[in-house]
Amino acid sequence: MIRLLASILLTFLLAAGSVAAQTSEVPSQGWTTMEADGVQWLRTPDGRPFFSKGVNIVSGAMETEKSRQNQAYYWKNFYPSLDAWRKTVGSQLDGWGFNTRGGWSDPSPDMGLALTVDLELGRNAKFHWFDPFDPAMEATTLEWAKKLTAPYQNDPLLIGYYSDNEVGWWNSPLFTWYLKAGWENHTKRVLWQLLHDHYGGDWNLLLKDWVPQGGLGSFEELKRAGSQLKLRAGGEGIHLVDRFMALCAGHYYQLMSQAIRKAHPGALILGDRLPLYYHQDAVLAMRDNVDVISTNYNVDTPDGWIAPYYFEGLQRLTGKPVLVTEFFFAAEENRSGNRNETARKEHPKPGHLMTVDTQAERAWGAAAALVNFARFPNIVGVHWFQYADEPLGGREDGEDYNMGLVDTANRPYEEVTDLFQRLNPVLEAYHKEGHPRASLLNENIIPVKAQNPAIPSSSAGTPTILKPLHSIDVTDQSLVDWDKANTRLQGLQTPQPYVPFGDFHLCWKPEGLYLASIANTFVDPLFLDYKGEFPQAEAFQIHLQVEAEGGRLNHFVIYLIPEKNPALPDGFEINPQLYRQVENGPMERMPIQGHVQRLRKFLPHMAVEAFFPSDWLGIPALKDGMKLKMNITAASYYREMTMTWFGAPTLKSAEDPETLRIVVLRDSTAEQRAQND
Repeated sequence: MIRLLASILLTFLLAAGSVAAQTSEVPSQGWTTMEADGVQWLRTPDGRPFFSKGVNIVSGAMETEKSRQNQAYYWKNFYPSLDAWRKTVGSQLDGWGFNTRGGWSDPSPDMGLALTVDLELGRNAKFHWFDPFDPAMEATTLEWAKKLTAPYQNDPLLIGYYSDNEVGWWNSPLFTWYLKAGWENHTKRVLWQLLHDHYGGDWNLLLKDWVPQGGLGSFEELKRAGSQLKLRAGGEGIHLVDRFMALCAGHYYQLMSQAIRKAHPGALILGDRLPLYYHQDAVLAMRDNVDVISTNYNVDTPDGWIAPYYFEGLQRLTGKPVLVTEFFFAAEENRSGNRNETARKEHPKPGHLMTVDTQAERAWGAAAALVNFARFPNIVGVHWFQYADEPLGGREDGEDYNMGLVDTANRPYEEVTDLFQRLNPVLEAYHKEGHPRASLLNENIIPVKAQNPAIPSSSAGTPTILKPLHSIDVTDQSLVDWDKANTRLQGLQTPQPYVPFGDFHLCWKPEGLYLASIANTFVDPLFLDYKGEFPQAEAFQIHLQVEAEGGRLNHFVIYLIPEKNPALPDGFEINPQLYRQVENGPMERMPIQGHVQRLRKFLPHMAVEAFFPSDWLGIPALKDGMKLKMNITAASYYREMTMTWFGAPTLKSAEDPETLRIVVLRDSTAEQRAQND
């Protein structure tokens, strides 16, 4: 074992050295970014490639009533001085293989780790939800940037700044908020002008996309405070909403970038820590104004799977390196008494962040996720959220999660810290090579099977659909039973300049076809003017066309319908409906029990799995080597975005038999098992 560990470390050092050799002549110029052999890295001031392995909230915290009762972490409960805490914790994190202090961490150089800082610049300057296009905003932002960056101007450990945390760019709330503003608001005027120009001042054209509320009857009346428009079903108003959001986002990123560069020349601009989700128009607006895109991320499944569309999409949209600024696992089994919920008095969110049962499962899932993150060529670092558990009963906003490396009594969760201690030193090798090293896995040094986001689910030519290794249960609220790497479909198409907003997974067994989707989406059902049930045509929808040899052409549609539920945080829940059309017959509603489930995740997460029995396809069983004609198409809410496997990326492809392509069913389970063993 010692010899193997030495071999691993030598491999890692050689790999890192081969990258560093390309940049060793670079003079000191502060922290920058670099690319070598198609892999992106941060670069230290002396020219070395750097993969940021960080921890958020490395902080001694503050004395509170809970800390006095030993219900919250506080340095003074364990150390004689703050300096002693800093030196001990810095050394501890270094021993666990970390090299970076993430957001909201103690900035003292005594800790010895690289530093990233969240300025909350936009919020301090009151950019958000006030008046972004106020002419005074530029000067205000610069003034705040100078004030907030002043403590870090001469810190060689500072990598760079986040302008804010989780701004969000939720399109319809922005539109509604500023349309209701008074005419004195400059941003309201920008929105009004956009509406006026888009419809050429023709109110009747506007009415094709919108339903005015409260008797509004002209563009002039839209200037009033409290004005409100709702989407008209069948209209195209959502695209104008996205244009307004893109204007706001572009203005934000330009002002933040300009202010930070003036206040602290040379510091990296690390973006605004996207909130487990991104709107593509906002990312396009960000592209030319940041050095690194930062994103928080809620791991998709307990086995550590990271849906590739998310990071592949950021690469295709921007080409910029990406820093994962939060990822986490919590366990019901914990020593701090965390309940793993956001315990607000109104609308609590139980378990909406990644939560498993035991500390062993927590360590296993986190290890898998860490490797999976590292293997994306555009990810330049991964930060764990957070150093210590949240207080008993939750922090001020009610969030109460076992996210710590240590509990509130300062005792490390050894299963978790051990995985970081073993895995952190070899992440650079994973990142450089882009595939798992079999020796690491076989010797159980890293107890995970890493995903390969580049594994195609189809060969060149005719796509191949594989038989799964394990049975799949579409009633278990889990996608852990899926072999997600080998069932993921490649080649989804979207209109330019956009990219797929989710992944599809497809596999087969003799009893039928299995389909899964992991996607992100956002919807405010109240933004649409409708009565009764939410219109199917405006719902998130997945279309599967399939025709088996000797069978009939079937068109299946899964609609994900928002339904009011005041007991839930969003005020509604999302329930699936399943329909089938055979040949050119009528659409008939099909049972969902055992056939479709939407995983209970709060938006913007959208995970669905489905089972289509072979007898629904008009044949007794599916077989190895059988050829099917098929296509898959999906549209997000309000038909905002569409993606399809074959054909033009429009909903017409979902109904056009000409878009069907031949796929071949393949039983390679023995080969797959050998590969995975």
